Amino acid sequence: MKNVIKKAWPLVVAAVLAVALLIFYGVTLSKDNNLGITEENLADGATVYGSAGAGMAFDSGRMTAWNVSEKGAEAVVDFGQEREINALLLNETGYNVKQFSVYYENGGEWELCYRQCEIGVDRLATFYPVTTKKIKVVIDDFKNTVRISDIAVYNLQARENSDFRVSTYIRPEHIGQGLIDPDCFDIVTDVQFIAYGNFDPEGNVVPVEGADEALKGLKDMIGNRDVSITVTVFPVREGATMADVYRDHMDNAVQSIVNLVEKLDVDGADFDWEYPHGSEEWALYSEFIARLGEELHKTGKELSIALSPWGVNLSQEAIDSIDQLQLMSYDMFDYKGDNNSYSGAAACAAEYFISCGFAPGQLNLGISFYGRPDDGSGVWVNYRDENYTQDEYIMYQNGVWFNTVTTVRDKTAYAALRGLGGIMIFSQDEDLPVSDPLSLTAQIGKAIDMFVKEA
Repeated sequence: MKNVIKKAWPLVVAAVLAVALLIFYGVTLSKDNNLGITEENLADGATVYGSAGAGMAFDSGRMTAWNVSEKGAEAVVDFGQEREINALLLNETGYNVKQFSVYYENGGEWELCYRQCEIGVDRLATFYPVTTKKIKVVIDDFKNTVRISDIAVYNLQARENSDFRVSTYIRPEHIGQGLIDPDCFDIVTDVQFIAYGNFDPEGNVVPVEGADEALKGLKDMIGNRDVSITVTVFPVREGATMADVYRDHMDNAVQSIVNLVEKLDVDGADFDWEYPHGSEEWALYSEFIARLGEELHKTGKELSIALSPWGVNLSQEAIDSIDQLQLMSYDMFDYKGDNNSYSGAAACAAEYFISCGFAPGQLNLGISFYGRPDDGSGVWVNYRDENYTQDEYIMYQNGVWFNTVTTVRDKTAYAALRGLGGIMIFSQDEDLPVSDPLSLTAQIGKAIDMFVKEA
């Protein structure tokens, strides 16, 4: 998690990861978008006009393409009658689009309903439902000549998932400071109470100062809402490594957490080791996770762990012991240096964990409520920072990339359509109040209302 390990990834590592993720994304997802979309493609049979070759993007074949070499190129889709729409699925050969926009006709005027900075492979673009006879896709800016091979238009329906989670991280020091809006717990379903404590060299959990009092304050804020709480335990700070603890004090480390969960009367434990290195450390971590999950489950408690979408080498036994995987699908820089992109920080991240043996329902797709600079330096900027002006569509200021209302909606829709367990927020203190139109937590709630329904 950010601010836990105070170092930035070197740019060369970030670049390698970005390339690897995009290759994985392109190879796996281009064969099947994995979203289970069965709704009618409303562009089939519609009239398409606009810039030269625009119709080639709507012919239901990826062997042909709309080639764009001028900024402002547009494709207009005329349905011939009013249709309700709320999503597009776009495919680009390469990653050359730097900005595209979607408009709908309303009373003879074009109104903007969507704007983002990338397309790539199987790009889900969602917006609040509009009823219109025509839409227009505009390629505002690009790096090299663009090839749009396919655009489908949908009115996507909600998917059944009564257990869809909204998991958020909250620190003890943020309780009672006015940084957490209590109304967020009308949307949040699970709290990971981060940095409650650390292991000591013998595997005992040592709380940070004031953690127990802060936990009580958190429970008071939640009140009678149905919100689960897990406490996050971090690795040993000094005197030993986590490998030493697992090798020499495995039994005590497991029992210490089990006892802590019971003592605090919380719903489970969350663990965040950043990061195991080498086969021995992954084997030790796997044994710890498997044994901890078994012991917690005996008392009806849950096990949550946080992992980044690279280098994971857990055993299947350990994977099967995990109730919630907090997917740290952020700080994954794409070719533009954007650490919040749809491809790099949503779809390919989730597919990576599924390929590792996780079930989709175990995964909470992480959304950062902070921005990172495109140079990859160790700087984190809160979404609510008073020096930045939030934008509904693209929030890129002073070299820093943020999530926005639009990216949050797209990622929540992806999680719902893909059948993931839910969304993870890092971290709650960085958001605007839920009553603010640009609150990211509020937008997660609205997206759930659109794309998730009770079974």
